[in-house]
Amino acid sequence: MVYPDPKSEKGISAYSENLIENIKKQKTNILGISFIAGNPFSLFKKLKTLLKYDIIHIQHEYNMLGWFGLPYFFFLGFLCFIKKKKLIVTMHTILSQKERFRSGKFKTFLRKLLYHLQNRWINLTSKKIVVHAKFFREILIKEYSVPKEKIVVLPHAIIENIKTVSKKRARKELNLSGNVYLLIGVMGPLHGHDIIIKQADKIGKTVLVATNPISVNDRNLSRTKNFLDYNKQIVKENNFQNFVRFDLGEIPYKKWWKYFAASDLILLPYRGGIGSGIFADAMAMKKPVVASNAQYFKEFAKNYGCLVLAKNDKDFPRAIKSAMKSKNYLEMQKECSRFFNENGLTPISKKYQDLYLSLINSR
Repeated sequence: MVYPDPKSEKGISAYSENLIENIKKQKTNILGISFIAGNPFSLFKKLKTLLKYDIIHIQHEYNMLGWFGLPYFFFLGFLCFIKKKKLIVTMHTILSQKERFRSGKFKTFLRKLLYHLQNRWINLTSKKIVVHAKFFREILIKEYSVPKEKIVVLPHAIIENIKTVSKKRARKELNLSGNVYLLIGVMGPLHGHDIIIKQADKIGKTVLVATNPISVNDRNLSRTKNFLDYNKQIVKENNFQNFVRFDLGEIPYKKWWKYFAASDLILLPYRGGIGSGIFADAMAMKKPVVASNAQYFKEFAKNYGCLVLAKNDKDFPRAIKSAMKSKNYLEMQKECSRFFNENGLTPISKKYQDLYLSLINSR
């Protein structure tokens, strides 16, 4: 399995390492090979090791190799056509050609062209494509002409056996009290922090923003800083200091889970068609979620009661108040446990083992 080094990326790297360890428990001979995100040469120099294996499973995210994703064309083509390896590509995000980007027309045209070419190339070079939601599969089929039999839908596996402190202790150590509504992780326009912060007075204490403003997940640091400054300005101009708290800086592993432990709700006001590892972490901690009406969340909301969807941006205060009602909250917690039991690392790892075996046994 090929994935980014934790020193260079904090989301997919942790997910991959946990997945690898659990797949090993299924008695599958699997090796993790990491690279430095944004540095394709750090991966190319490991090609010799990769070529020893029957199946190469690649964790994919647009531009994770850097250079606008162009290294994928050489890398995948070399493994597939020259070395005839069987490739599995997990696409953590599939962006639709209908996606609206906040950029100029020419830049948007180039961006969509590159996504189109890269997605078609992944289809051409891979034996299987793994996605975390059915709506991603539909995008690949309808917009990128990927055969439906090539696509495998496996939910983002949820980490198991997290060791953390109690809610009471977490709040004491983080100096929190009352209701806590958590926005955590990478900060950018697509993650919609501003949607919540603009309505902080209608939501109430405490909207907690925990983020690393120099996160390695986003190599466009100016974009992260500008968005953070924009949200801080909203708080300042509206005198929302009593409602919103920013916890800025690196978030170590133990502290990450401590934030979840201290929170009542996890807020995911995402814009556009992106997926969410934060949602999986919320399920790992059995924490109810209030999310935007994006396709990714709508798909889960159809089958599980662990999340409440806001109908639109202005509906978040209502959705949060509804989720916090005692009866609703208890039911959401039960549904979080059901989601966890069905999509934990152990059951998902067994499905990956079946996938690998099916390719090994095929001609």
